[in-house]
Amino acid sequence: MWHAMGTRIFNSLIRYWKRTTNRPDYRQAYVKLPLDTGLPRLAHEFEKICEGQLDRVPQRDSVVVETDFVSDARFDSDAFAELVDEIRDSCPEVYVLYASTKWRRHGGGVAKTHTVVPVKPLFLVAERGAESVSREQVSGRPR
Repeated sequence: MWHAMGTRIFNSLIRYWKRTTNRPDYRQAYVKLPLDTGLPRLAHEFEKICEGQLDRVPQRDSVVVETDFVSDARFDSDAFAELVDEIRDSCPEVYVLYASTKWRRHGGGVAKTHTVVPVKPLFLVAERGAESVSREQVSGRPR
């Protein structure tokens, strides 16, 4: 029993160390490129980043690029960062780029997963700059 608990603690410390030193065992990326933009032309660039270990899935309104879990050594993280910057720069103003990075367990090690999705905000960018309206002004009765 103590041996199993010690192994779990050791594995947790190793995962924590890899995360704090930014040394994942694996990398994986999920990127959604809307068809109503010029972004789908960038889908083929991901093949260079993970040496062809990916799936391109056409959907009704987008192309989804999902890489397999590839070893950190085979994942070109510099090229990936440049490609995300290019997506950000090429993204039309009606979209806001959502990008997140998470750490997960995978294959006895730690995987760093990236998600990049341009989304249309609920409110237009021009509306955000307008003055906000208080509840009192909307309902007409004091609160």
